[in-house]
Amino acid sequence: MMRALLALSLLLPAAGTLPLTAQVDYNARLGATFATALVQDRIINPIEARQRLAPTLALGAALPIASLYRAGLEATLTTSGYRSDESGTTTDLGTVRTGTITLGLDGPIASTVRWRAGVGLLRYWPSENSGIFLRGGTTRYLAGAGLDYRRAIMSKWDLMASLRYDFHRFTTDELRARGFSQSQGVQRISASLGLSGGAR
Repeated sequence: MMRALLALSLLLPAAGTLPLTAQVDYNARLGATFATALVQDRIINPIEARQRLAPTLALGAALPIASLYRAGLEATLTTSGYRSDESGTTTDLGTVRTGTITLGLDGPIASTVRWRAGVGLLRYWPSENSGIFLRGGTTRYLAGAGLDYRRAIMSKWDLMASLRYDFHRFTTDELRARGFSQSQGVQRISASLGLSGGAR
């Protein structure tokens, strides 16, 4: 990951010949994120822990690296409750926030639609150290892809709608201490709407 960030820092200053302020593409969006279960297991009865639908803030910025492609960073923040289900009994486990930062590339599909792919890091911050987070949060690698739709609504601003998918392997120090040696694959899908400015 550090090598990728270093490569980006070397590439971006050389991208194009226009002033930096004329090249930067930036956006801010609000939406929601759905995630599959953080933990699934069956010892005697099925046990599952999962997040609820999470309000999401996304911020992004990118610079062109070729005539059709851009490289940039995107950060997201989500917050939601999470719960466990065991033998038909649901237990509220409090609140957990996640933060991500991804290094990505994007390119055109059509005049108003672009694809995006990236890799990065995801951090879990529980509101309290308990349950599967008894020994604190965890940081995981992630990979993701997405689509962005943009339509001009003002001279300097576009309406931007985004779909994102990402995948990571989830575990915590507490789960490992309890004997959960295998990490759980977690998939997340988000939809967001906001404004984008800068390069078009």
